[in-house]
Amino acid sequence: MTSPITVFTAEKIVTMEPSLPEATAVAVRDGLIVSVGTLESLQPWLEAHPHEIVDTFRDKVIFPGFIDNHLHPKLITLLLSGRHIIAPYDWELPTVTYKGVHGKDAYLAQFRQLNADYPGDDPLIAWGYHDLFHGDVTRHDLDTVSTERAVIAWHRSGHEIICNTKALDWLNITPETGKTHHVIQYDIGRVSEGALIVHAFQVLGPHLTSPEKMMQGLELARELIHRGGITTIGDNMFGLTSPADEELPLFQQAFDNDATPFRTILIPVAAGMFRFYGDEALAKVDALQERSSRRLVFNRSVKGFADGAFISQLMQLRPPGYIDGHHGEWMTLPEDLGAQFRPFWRAGYQIQVHVNGDRGLDATLDILQELLEDHPRYDHRYCLEHFGYSAPDQVDRVAALGATVSANGYYVYFWGDRYSESGLGPDRAGGIIRLGSLVKKGVRVSLHADTPMAPAKPLLAVWAVVTRRTAGGQILGSEEALTLDQALRAITIDAAYARGMEHQIGSISAGKKADFTILEHDPYAVPVDEIKDIPIWGTVFEGTVYPVGA
Repeated sequence: MTSPITVFTAEKIVTMEPSLPEATAVAVRDGLIVSVGTLESLQPWLEAHPHEIVDTFRDKVIFPGFIDNHLHPKLITLLLSGRHIIAPYDWELPTVTYKGVHGKDAYLAQFRQLNADYPGDDPLIAWGYHDLFHGDVTRHDLDTVSTERAVIAWHRSGHEIICNTKALDWLNITPETGKTHHVIQYDIGRVSEGALIVHAFQVLGPHLTSPEKMMQGLELARELIHRGGITTIGDNMFGLTSPADEELPLFQQAFDNDATPFRTILIPVAAGMFRFYGDEALAKVDALQERSSRRLVFNRSVKGFADGAFISQLMQLRPPGYIDGHHGEWMTLPEDLGAQFRPFWRAGYQIQVHVNGDRGLDATLDILQELLEDHPRYDHRYCLEHFGYSAPDQVDRVAALGATVSANGYYVYFWGDRYSESGLGPDRAGGIIRLGSLVKKGVRVSLHADTPMAPAKPLLAVWAVVTRRTAGGQILGSEEALTLDQALRAITIDAAYARGMEHQIGSISAGKKADFTILEHDPYAVPVDEIKDIPIWGTVFEGTVYPVGA
């Protein structure tokens, strides 16, 4: 006996399907869409099957469930849950808003207040520091906060920390350590990129990731994701800092349950798989495919890291480089990254690569070309993640090699002003997330937040890439803007394409999963500056209704 059909009616349903772009009713059974159109066009189904008509959304707009295919629930746990936030811009959490702070004196004053408000000898860790907003904070500055407890300023990028002397002692970092790791600068207390992951995290990890703290943090992540109207996420850091066999049970406990209104695509990090499983890395990732569930999905993809963080100005740049003459970093040397990818490429996996600078992009495209020459593949969807700064000539090469792009939609808004002044200059700052040129060349692009690097708010990202307006109000690279329709596709059907799931999610069409985002207003019908503020009523995940805040 078949299950009854549930019909959701709405003021408007935006399907993201060109053959039927709008509707007012969608029929759902067993978590799948059976038909979309109007109550009249659905009559053949309704006459043949028991059904219920639900008009909860009669004055609302239904969109395909929003997709953010690059964020980090575990990092949300490490950086936001139960920690302290001193950042350049306001940070909104469900129960508190942390006001933005600018200037070195204000930043250190905030840290000293935290030290007074939370006495004791537990490490004091605050996330959100950025030198372009807070000045050059060093070990000696943080020693003025406290010499009795470890004090750590965690960079806004997540890729580096600044430590006081007590924190360096706690992390087992000595002046001698800095001589063997160039990304450790003992004198100023800076630990970045690979040294943070491999060295400092040996002590930080156990402190930050107790079972109780992890569950608290993942519950916060679940709430933030749901409030953004997101029904599918990609976690692109699975297995980086702990073995997959340890990490998966945590996700199963936190997200594989009826309280979770979204699915998580778990993307193993190739370097982590090799670190923990050696020559068995590919076999281990293959075996993970069999452990997929409705809400936790392994979809034959792996992640790698090329150059350093955009937000830290550690991306690798072609000449003329950075204005102040400093150099970026490689998270993985290009020859090593290609070696990590090769067995997965030959096994048919999609490759996702974190890349931010134009020199880093050259290297990752060289790797793709070498992989194609070694083992030709069609429809490989090699995905360039973040895509911070690219040169104009690279657009054609991205298109010619068949790559896709998943861009951080917030880079222009949050960092455009400062990167115009320091780092890139106004001309190159206009090429941050060069999306308009890509779309004109037929490259499929999607948007992500990389939360906690930016808020998990897809409509804010849409607004950001449509307007290309910075926090200071200037317009950077207007020719690289997306149209509203292109931007909305980038959080729905094109985001699904980026993860090889366009046959299941991303649009409202018969046979696809019944994932919907319920909006109070139509993005196509409001002034562009109001798009980011459209309230999200809630979501529908595989046919089950989840109001925000319920």
